[in-house]
Amino acid sequence: MDLTRFSTPQRVSGIAILVVALAAFLPWVSIFGISVSGIRGDGVITLVLAVLGAVALATRTGLLPQLRIPAKASLVASLVLAALVALIGLLDMNGAAAIGLYLTLFGGIAWVMGGLLELKDARQGTAVTSS
Repeated sequence: MDLTRFSTPQRVSGIAILVVALAAFLPWVSIFGISVSGIRGDGVITLVLAVLGAVALATRTGLLPQLRIPAKASLVASLVLAALVALIGLLDMNGAAAIGLYLTLFGGIAWVMGGLLELKDARQGTAVTSS
């Protein structure tokens, strides 16, 4: 795969999406040695949002050329998905939070930042590519 087609903000978003997807399977809560993975709760939602975000990123970068979605619409959708992931991570945060929940929160924040940087580049007309 040719990674040169990805801008730096798209790489940040892509890595953050992978972190969010992986975090769904890790422990979100741990207390007295007993832990519960995210997939048994809100991790299912964040996993679905990460998959949708990966599809949006793939359409913007031309990895899925058969899907015809405008790049800006895909970017806005990705930003909404990223904000939802970060919000879920923030709302679920508690005193018994484990690594999966922290990774979800930080991955969501990084995804939002990558999306905002990509939006800034798109407004300047430098980065959003659609093949």
